[in-house]
Amino acid sequence: MRAGIPALIGVENGEVFNIIRKENRPMKYSPLRILLALDGAVLFLLGALLILAPRHVEAAFHFKDLPEGVCYIIGLWGCVLVTLAMGYAVAAMDPIRHVVWVQVGIARGALECVLGAIYLANRTVAWQQAGFGIVVAALITVAYIFCYPRKPRVIQTAGQSPTGPAQSP
Repeated sequence: MRAGIPALIGVENGEVFNIIRKENRPMKYSPLRILLALDGAVLFLLGALLILAPRHVEAAFHFKDLPEGVCYIIGLWGCVLVTLAMGYAVAAMDPIRHVVWVQVGIARGALECVLGAIYLANRTVAWQQAGFGIVVAALITVAYIFCYPRKPRVIQTAGQSPTGPAQSP
């Protein structure tokens, strides 16, 4: 499993960093840049909310009468989300150079879906507590997979060899 996410979606390890960089063109407003920026903004706002108002977050997710120490754990989770958002902001500037952040987005979304489904199946949480997060995580994962940078396809025209022009005798 050393190849990781690039192998899962059909890209070889060494090719990931050379996909569009060869053209040396910035990706002005590509869907991937927009997705990274949007995901980062949502994570930043959610993280700030977890840090600044943990009791309101507990109420929003229908958790009642939790010990005070839970606020600390929620605040720490907020710190993780804010710093993750900073990484996405950097990646949004040059997604090809920082493709590992796209891979992190895919892994994060997939893990959130699996964890949500497990907790839902075990009846630890109700659908009203976890459903929205599961659906959003699934959508983000699919969007990252769809936008993942791939090697451009070579289109052959009639009469042209894939190895170049024919040698003269």
